Amino acid sequence: MPRRIVTERDIDILTALDRVPLTAQQMLRLSETFCQPFGSERSVRERLQTLTEAGWVRSSLYALPSAGGSPKYYLLTRKGYGILYGDDAAPPTKRHFSPLSISRQHHTKALADFLVHTMRGAHRAGVRFTEFYRENTLKLTIGDETLYPDSSFQLVGGESPFNFLVEIDNHTETIRSDKDTDSWERKLRLYDRLQDSIQNRFRVLVVTTRSSDRLRHILSTAAHSLRNPQRRLIYGIDLPSFVKEPEPLHRNVFLDHLGRATALIASHFSIRALHRAHEPSLID
Repeated sequence: MPRRIVTERDIDILTALDRVPLTAQQMLRLSETFCQPFGSERSVRERLQTLTEAGWVRSSLYALPSAGGSPKYYLLTRKGYGILYGDDAAPPTKRHFSPLSISRQHHTKALADFLVHTMRGAHRAGVRFTEFYRENTLKLTIGDETLYPDSSFQLVGGESPFNFLVEIDNHTETIRSDKDTDSWERKLRLYDRLQDSIQNRFRVLVVTTRSSDRLRHILSTAAHSLRNPQRRLIYGIDLPSFVKEPEPLHRNVFLDHLGRATALIASHFSIRALHRAHEPSLID
């Protein structure tokens, strides 16, 4: 095998795939944030093929309805992970390098669409996207119960960081049920208790993929579940509306649990704000 030279853009690619599996089209959009953006989807595919031949990434097929056929998605391999973190670094989960099960594919692709658009929006606004945790890697303990958000990140665009936890909804979880361990009602109450127990403020971003009516139902449940109705804890949006928004961070495109339009970051933390060193993360 010929010797492979790791470029700065390769590090950007491997870092992106360490966060979430991506298609070539998603990688092209995200490359706007890279040190050297790609100019076309073809050039993305060619580079990913080179990295596949080097054993740094692998590909698999989405079993999802698509006008252009089943798209490939790309994952990091153990060798690629070692380039980022060292050969002895342990992966965060047992299935970190495994192809997605069919039951997780729609969820993962939706999460990738959300994260790609968020990172592009942060890059355009001069806001730092940091303190990232991928799916099933951040364990939140609330009493004797636990939550694993779909992802967590911090946006830094001024003096204080903004902490966010992401929950992708594919219309598979029960909304109202005290007995169901995966219900939205239980999840919302646990996030409410978590905010009571820590000093760092955060927002839970509920992103629905199939129905705006579903989003309204979840937000209505939050309005009845939060002990302090005036606390802005839960923000919601449907994914198609989010990815169409050219300025997703600063425009009032999210709804809180009382139906009020709101933005992820206040407008005075606007484009090309001065950055300062980030403060401690949400969870120590």
